[in-house]
Amino acid sequence: MRDKIVEINKLLDTQKHYTLQEAKAEIPTKASGFYWIYTKLSLACFIKAPAPINPAHIDLSLMASVHRDLEWVIKQRNSDYWCIYNGKGTDLKGRMFAGFTNTDGQTGKLALTRCFKESDFRVKFIVCNSKNPNYGIDCSFAELQRDLERVWRLNFGWPLLSRT
Repeated sequence: MRDKIVEINKLLDTQKHYTLQEAKAEIPTKASGFYWIYTKLSLACFIKAPAPINPAHIDLSLMASVHRDLEWVIKQRNSDYWCIYNGKGTDLKGRMFAGFTNTDGQTGKLALTRCFKESDFRVKFIVCNSKNPNYGIDCSFAELQRDLERVWRLNFGWPLLSRT
């Protein structure tokens, strides 16, 4: 698994930071894979975020406060983009966009646009079973889904807003 996450991280390092609209146009319909959310917003912005009214929404302020100053949590360097979340989905496009929507739901969601503008964020992604040189890997989602997200975090750092 370590070789696979190193390969994926090299691909991420060379990949551009996509706007959400660019990612929506680029990710194939019903593609499975993994995604990373980046921002230039400071830690202080997340700590000042208002508490959610919807209990399904993640309390960004609480999460940022709990993770602040922990050694292995990814930190912003200068004013560069920094990774604040990573996730996965069998419907990659739908799953990625769910992290931004401010809608009701039964499962925990970031609901980033509840507190911030969509333009504050960029994404990177990996599509499984794809030959695309910018974001594709020749592996099935089934091979990677159990471990990749967690193992990437353990090797490259824990994103600020990731819970488990």
